[in-house]
Amino acid sequence: MATIRIAVASTPLTATLEEAVPAAIAAVEEAGRLGAAIVCLPETALPGHRSQARPVPVVSAEAIDAAMDAVAGAARAAGITAIVSAERPGPTGREIVAVVIGPDGGRLGVQPKTQIDPSEEADYVPGWGRRVFTVGGLTFGVAICHEAFRYPEISRSLVLAGAQVIFVPHYVTTHDGTLPDRWCDARNPYNEKALLCRALENSAYVAASNVAAPDQGSATCVIAPDGTRVAGLDYGAVGVVAADVDPALADRRLALRWAPERSLPGPGGGGGADGRGGDGAGEECGPR
Repeated sequence: MATIRIAVASTPLTATLEEAVPAAIAAVEEAGRLGAAIVCLPETALPGHRSQARPVPVVSAEAIDAAMDAVAGAARAAGITAIVSAERPGPTGREIVAVVIGPDGGRLGVQPKTQIDPSEEADYVPGWGRRVFTVGGLTFGVAICHEAFRYPEISRSLVLAGAQVIFVPHYVTTHDGTLPDRWCDARNPYNEKALLCRALENSAYVAASNVAAPDQGSATCVIAPDGTRVAGLDYGAVGVVAADVDPALADRRLALRWAPERSLPGPGGGGGADGRGGDGAGEECGPR
C-alpha cells in the first residue's frame, strides 16, 4: 500500500470561539496545502481548554455546532479529513470530544473523552464509547490527552480494533512555565515519553497535537512504530507539520501478541514454575 500523508497542528491557546475558529480554519487550510489526507487539531481547540489561566466564557451547544460547521467548510474546501476537538455541553456537564470531519465536510463520528484528568473534574465530565475510523485505506483511533498518557489500555484497544494510527489531541503544559528544547529530554514532562511507549508497545503510529502555548509541555509530532519521531514542530510554535506514514509498517504486531489469558492466576490462584498453577493455597502475585 502507498504511503498516506497525515498532519498534526499546534493552534494558539484560545479562550473564545472568536479566536478559536479562525485558528482552526487556518490549520486545516495549511494541512490541505501540505497535501495531507488527515489533520488533527489539539484538545478543545473549540473554544479552548478550561484549565488555562484565562477564563473561558460559557459556550452553548449551538455555538459549538456552528463553529464546527465553519471548520467543516474549510475541510470540505481543502478536501481533507479533520479531527477537531471541542467541548460538548450536555445535560450532565461538558464533555470533551473529538469530531471527525470527512473531506466532504460531513461528520464521520465523534470520539468522547472517556477518562478525564482529576484536575479537569471541575469543568468537564467523562463521556462513553470507543471506536475506530477508516479514511482512504488508513484505520485510526483517537485517544484524547489523559487517555493516552495514563491509560495504555485505551490505545491498545484501538490498535486491537484495527487502528494503524493513534491520534492524540492534548493540552499539556510544563510546571514551571518554561519551554522544552529537546524531544523526550529527561527534564521534560513525562507525557511525550508515554506517547513514545504507546507507539512502541503497539507497533503503530502515534500522531500527537498539542496547543502552542508559552509553556507547551509536550510535542506536536508524529512517532513511527519503531519509536522514531518522523516529524514535529518546535515547542510553542503555531503551525502544521505533515508526515508520510506507511500502513505496512503499522503491522500492530506487538499489540496482536497480547495474551491476557496467560496473565490470569492458575488453578488455586498461585501459578507454579511449571506454568500449571500453584498448590491451591491461593497465593497472590507479588513479593513473598
